[in-house]
Amino acid sequence: MNRIAPDQIETLFRRLLAATRDVYEASPALRDFAAWPTDLAYEAPDPAAIPVLPQIRALAGEGALQAVLADVADHAAWIQTYSEAEVGRHFLDNYGYIELFGPSGIFTSSQCRAFIGYWGQGLYYPMHDHEAEEAYLVLGGRCRFEAAGAATADLGVGGVRIHTSYQKHAMEMRDASMLALCLWRGAGMADRAHLT
Repeated sequence: MNRIAPDQIETLFRRLLAATRDVYEASPALRDFAAWPTDLAYEAPDPAAIPVLPQIRALAGEGALQAVLADVADHAAWIQTYSEAEVGRHFLDNYGYIELFGPSGIFTSSQCRAFIGYWGQGLYYPMHDHEAEEAYLVLGGRCRFEAAGAATADLGVGGVRIHTSYQKHAMEMRDASMLALCLWRGAGMADRAHLT
């Protein structure tokens, strides 16, 4: 990992936040889903790596957000919600996310929660749910979204999928990986997803 000063790391995360806001502002569906939070406060993360970081860094040429994400990847607290017993080693070797802002985010907020996540090609993210309402915006790659009571949707870059509170949903990355921005709003925003 490159050693840089804490203020330089904060600058990188602020660049990522700005790039994410640009993506948010360009998406009417995300703007309608949740207001951009006004209570953001930076909290320096404790870096935590995941196996898929080389693939995330390789996305740097695909857009401004991806480029900043690649720059900051080694300094982020990457998260994996599930255990190997729940999803298997292959799944854990090919997925992870950061909480950019939210109750436990790099930028704390009680108003909205944002994740940037990566799921590798060929992964199936089984049915799960959570109390918070959710919006996915595909930043790179493709994903097949399944949800109870809704038509299946195969979405590429710019596609948005919204899930209601406790709506069971699953995702399949068939022929490509997916990088996505995910927003949570409402009750249960500080909770985690649960496999169903």
